[in-house]
Amino acid sequence: MVPEGWWLPWVHLITVCWVGSVSAGFTLEQGIPHFNTKPYFLPPPAKNVTALEGQSAYLHCRVAQLGDKKVSWIRRRDLHVLTSGVHTFASDQRFLALHADRSENWTLHIRFSQVRDSGEYQCQVNTDPRISMMFYLNVQEAATMMDGSDQRYVRAGSTIQLSCSTSIASQPPGLLYWYRDAEILQHGGRVNISTHLENETVSKLVILGARVNDSGNYTCWPTKFLPASVMVHVIPEAKAAAKSHGTANNGGTSASTTKSTKASTSIAKADLPLLLTLVLLTWTTEALLLTGFTPARSVAVPSQARLRLPAR
Repeated sequence: MVPEGWWLPWVHLITVCWVGSVSAGFTLEQGIPHFNTKPYFLPPPAKNVTALEGQSAYLHCRVAQLGDKKVSWIRRRDLHVLTSGVHTFASDQRFLALHADRSENWTLHIRFSQVRDSGEYQCQVNTDPRISMMFYLNVQEAATMMDGSDQRYVRAGSTIQLSCSTSIASQPPGLLYWYRDAEILQHGGRVNISTHLENETVSKLVILGARVNDSGNYTCWPTKFLPASVMVHVIPEAKAAAKSHGTANNGGTSASTTKSTKASTSIAKADLPLLLTLVLLTWTTEALLLTGFTPARSVAVPSQARLRLPAR
């Protein structure tokens, strides 16, 4: 005897199989399962991607059930097709298409990214109609800033102090090195290097007891940022003292010249009345000669007129 409700488990089993077949991407047609072969996008790791200038940028597009279709990357600002499949069509060799066999990932690789690379990029599949997914790339300037001027003059025996910081506080600098010319400076002895990675990346270099051979081009280089440099000149003590002495001598010479100028001005002021008297006497004599006047006796020349000008 068949118990009542024996058919309920079979109905439940058929229902589960049907729901599972739909969720798995195929449908039942005339009792035969057929998989849906249309390509579709899988969720990407990120649609908004941030990269540092000079570093590589990666845009990951994931497509399932691609079949015989192709994935292309298009730059939206000029609608330029950068890649199609694994082939690159951009004349700029910084753009590459990355894809591994049997992988759902189609990656646009931008080497040595520049700020001008920022903008929208479209991952497109050549279905009918076409399907696409939009990505946005933001390339930030990765500059390193050195405090102060790019030329430093330090007296021998004093302390060399340099400081640098990165332009983007939220981005870790990677490894950070200090160079003098081509030599990597190590912490220890007279050299003190401290780097802080809190709100922003700041690194300080201190060299005690500066020597002449400490002169050179100093570079702060975080590996993920562009480097910054400053030229340091260590002045020997002898040259520094001679420079100070020369300044003092120049000051004394200027004082002497000023005194001589003042004395010459005083002499010129003292000779002015005598010169005026001589001019008046000359005009008077010429006037008398023109009129034919002959004096009965010699004209007394003032004693001041007979004085000679002081020798110069």
